[in-house]
Amino acid sequence: MSNTALTSTRPPGNWTQLNRQLVQAKTLLRQMSRTVEDIEDARTIERAKRANGNKARITWAQVKKELLLD
Repeated sequence: MSNTALTSTRPPGNWTQLNRQLVQAKTLLRQMSRTVEDIEDARTIERAKRANGNKARITWAQVKKELLLD
């Protein structure tokens, strides 16, 4: 058996830079996810508007009043 220590020929990775990139990637994914959700919500609202045509809509005051009663 040999008592020689194992040494690596390549330098250790730059973990600080990799961690920073990982944080940036996660942040970007969260932002993209929120954007996709917002687009889906907007499409749902537009479909509902088209489906209801010119029917009378409920005012915000009525909605607030109904929500506060529940």
